[in-house]
Amino acid sequence: MQTLLITSFHAHISRNILTTDAFTALAARDDLRLIIAVPDYKKTYFEKQFGGPRVVIEGAPQYQTSRTWGGLFFKRLSRTLFDTGTTRAKRRYKFHWDRKRFYFLASLLAGILGRLLVIQRAARWLDYYLAPRGIFFPILASCRPDAVFATDLHNDDDVALIQDARRLGIPVLGMWRSWDNPTQQLLRAAPDKLLMGSAELWDETIALHGYPRARMVAVGHPHYDRYRQAPLLSRPEFCGQWGLDPNKKIILYAAGGDKIIRKNDIDQYVMEILGTTDANIIVRYPPGEDVRLVNFTQPQNIVIDRPGFRFAERPGELEIRPEDDNNLIDQLFWSNIVISGPTSILLDGIFFDKPVIAVDFYPTPRHLYARSWGYLLDHIQ
Repeated sequence: MQTLLITSFHAHISRNILTTDAFTALAARDDLRLIIAVPDYKKTYFEKQFGGPRVVIEGAPQYQTSRTWGGLFFKRLSRTLFDTGTTRAKRRYKFHWDRKRFYFLASLLAGILGRLLVIQRAARWLDYYLAPRGIFFPILASCRPDAVFATDLHNDDDVALIQDARRLGIPVLGMWRSWDNPTQQLLRAAPDKLLMGSAELWDETIALHGYPRARMVAVGHPHYDRYRQAPLLSRPEFCGQWGLDPNKKIILYAAGGDKIIRKNDIDQYVMEILGTTDANIIVRYPPGEDVRLVNFTQPQNIVIDRPGFRFAERPGELEIRPEDDNNLIDQLFWSNIVISGPTSILLDGIFFDKPVIAVDFYPTPRHLYARSWGYLLDHIQ
């Protein structure tokens, strides 16, 4: 029996990989043992959700490399030494708020230098030899996997695990966690094989990171297979679940949340406008997040979905549950229109062939880089 070690250090991996038909097929094989490496405080949760006869949950301390000078240095270097439209916009946004001119100019220069593949290769080489090593040696020694599947190539723990697996000669498969990951920062640790979700990711990975074409395999995004099963509930069942008027149309609004903008009065502003319409409004908060509402009286036609399992002992930490994904699938399918800030829900709406509206208006006038949403929408475009 062979053993595959799968990482799940980011909350979206439960949805992206573990609740998919692909994982179910792997777990059903008699010749394969699956080990899921998760943050240690999530071990009990994962055992209840995904544990099985040949599925073992292994807890690991989180973000240990970021607590050392080497790990923190190379984490920041991977972002600074990278030049795309997204990273340039982030630098301008940061400069708008902190006015650190020297840091801004230095990061621009570093980004230009980082376009050279020889510089990128040198950064990865230094990262491999100078970043902390051995953090995952105990897990690799006890589990003795035949291969490692790193599901989020930018995650600190995935990077450290890839590096430790290479030091022990263990083959590594890798996958971008999301559609926009190749444009975010430098690939710090290159896996032996890279599973690609789309043709766009394929092209960006070659152009931006110099990853060899021969080592990439096109597999698609596993969690979109479940979208093809929609609807999971009939329309009467769906409306009954959310207390909607079945005789009215449905608008899905995916709130941007408070984390991505310094002053989030936009979500409440949009909700107040939608509350005046003669339609059912489903407001879906970002998983595990809240939206600050001030003197807000919730209109009768608005229902709020707060997805995500929250870990009380770790504020801000969450997991996307299977029921959260099921709800989103039906919300997208039965909605007549999808409205969102700069979130991936816009792309999900297009998958279901729904009209989508990207919100980029505000209650009060503000500069582009004070708005935050403005440059993030450019990133999605």
